[in-house]
Formats: sequence, C-alpha cells, structure tokens
Amino acid sequence: MKTLTMTLATIGLLATAAANAEVSGSITGAFTSDYDFRGVSQSAGDPAVQGSLDLEGSSGWYIGVWGSKVDFGSGDSTDLELDWYAGFTMGETWVWDAGITRYSYPNGDDLDYTEIYLGLDYDGAENWGAGFKQWYSYDWFGFENTDGYYSELNGHYMLPWFGIGLSAHVGYTYGDGPDDFYDTYTDYSVGVFKKWWDDRIETHIRYVDTDISGDLEEKSGAFENDGRVIGHISITFP
Repeated sequence: MKTLTMTLATIGLLATAAANAEVSGSITGAFTSDYDFRGVSQSAGDPAVQGSLDLEGSSGWYIGVWGSKVDFGSGDSTDLELDWYAGFTMGETWVWDAGITRYSYPNGDDLDYTEIYLGLDYDGAENWGAGFKQWYSYDWFGFENTDGYYSELNGHYMLPWFGIGLSAHVGYTYGDGPDDFYDTYTDYSVGVFKKWWDDRIETHIRYVDTDISGDLEEKSGAFENDGRVIGHISITFP
C-alpha cells in the first residue's frame, strides 16, 4: 500500500504540473503476436491487444496508463496488466527522461510493484538515434524489500528506402529478485519497422531472444524465453 500511495501521489503532482501548462494527449491501440517483457513472454506466446492513454505538458511533464492482456500460466488467474507512469523529459539533441512506473495486475496474486527510471537519448542525427535507460525496483515483481535492476541500450537506423528503419536492443536484468527467481540474464532483439500516415501507424517485426540458462516455459507456454519472431502494429490518435 505504501508504494502504491507514493506512486499515485507522484503521478498526481505531475498531473498538477502538467495542468498548469499547455497539455496535449494521445490514445494508442496496438496488437502484438506475443507480449514480451525484457525477452520473456507475458502472454504465454499468444497474441495480445494493448493500448495506452497519454497526457503531456509543454514543460516536459507527462503522465499515462498502458494496458495489455497477460497470461502467466494455468495456475494463475491474472489476465490484465495496467502500468501507471509519470515522468519528465528535457533537452533536444541530448534528451533526458526520468520517471516512475507502477505495474499493477487487478486480479493477480500480489504481483504489483514499482520501478523508477532514468534515461538519456541522442537525437541529433537525421537518420539514426540511440539511448540508454536504467530501471530500479525495490519490490521486484511484488517481492517486498527485494531489489531488481534493468539496464538497456536501444538504437535505430533509417534506411534510405521507403521510410524503413532497423532497430536494435540489448538489456540486462539483475539484482536480488532475479537471482532468487531464475538468475540474472541478458535479452536482445533486432528488427525492422516502418511508419505511415504521419507516423501514426507503425509496424514492427523483431527477433527476440535471451541467454537464460534453461527453459522457463511451462506446458501452457507461459514465460517463453526462447528465440522467436514477434510482429507488432500500433495506431495513435491524434
């Protein structure tokens, strides 16, 4: 309850700050062939419908909520994830991003937890970009007083044909929580993406894999962590 109260209070403060500036909003709907979180399937390898609602202020503050179908196996009744987040960005060529995310599972078994994050992106090139982001949780996946960390590098390169781009990602999960659950591990992905209609529609095909020792996958397909191809399409309004 303490972590939830702190998260909601932070989001409330940022919402107040955003309300005092020029505010814009967007709604995004998406469909993915497999909802992977840091290389591990959260939908038992099945397709998932996702969506988000975002508000941002001209001063750099933003708040939002993101949701997705989830499936953690036959022994768990959890079927929905809602992520509440708020943060602040600043900069043009070098863009800083700091904030907090509350992962919630309305009908799950005490899985709710909070992460804070700090990121830096380089956005000064015409056809490529790159960034680093660090995440930290003090109650990783609902395990109270258990630290969890995630470090990630992301990059993209726009090809000179048809507005097609290449994406690359590598991330490292570590800390007491991951050590106790299935050990630290690295995930990575490479993909191809394209945007249409003033960048409102995006399709993305990625190859995703991890170096997790052993197979987390249950017979139901939950927590699949083997190499696989994932397709994703999203549309944003306005």
